[in-house]
Amino acid sequence: MVDYTEEDKQKVLGQLGKKTWKIPELAKILKMDKKVVKKIVQDLINEGVAAYWSSGSTTYVSTKEHIEELEKRRAEG
Repeated sequence: MVDYTEEDKQKVLGQLGKKTWKIPELAKILKMDKKVVKKIVQDLINEGVAAYWSSGSTTYVSTKEHIEELEKRRAEG
């Protein structure tokens, strides 16, 4: 089982609100273990805070608010 602190979760959430991320990139910038970041992201998705987003060729993760903004811009062209 992968354990993490509330502080770790807040660090991940703070970065997810800025842009879309691939999990390895997010782990690298936060200097955290990829498995921990993946677990935090999955928990945030389960809580309804984060979500996956696809550019068509790559799958990213971000906050739901950021993804909604991306989809709005994509729809506007």
